[in-house]
Amino acid sequence: MRLAWVIIGLLLIGAFLSSEGSRSYWKRKRHFKHLEQKLSELKVSNDNLAREVQRLKSDPRALERIARSELGLQKPGEIEYRFTVGRSTGKNP
Repeated sequence: MRLAWVIIGLLLIGAFLSSEGSRSYWKRKRHFKHLEQKLSELKVSNDNLAREVQRLKSDPRALERIARSELGLQKPGEIEYRFTVGRSTGKNP
């Protein structure tokens, strides 16, 4: 019985230490760490988006700000003025 455990142990060690076994292990470990980091980043992003949704639901000024800046909406009767800066011609007036 003891000989069977020794053989099984040697086979496992051999499989782990073989070039393919160890490479595969380290490759999977790196990939797992990358996935954990990505998950952490996505959780932070999700929390930020949830706060933004809550803010938009509860604060009418935040909703108005988004409507004006991202959608270009304005209140009825409002006139939008846009100012542009002209290019200098290099000549003095």
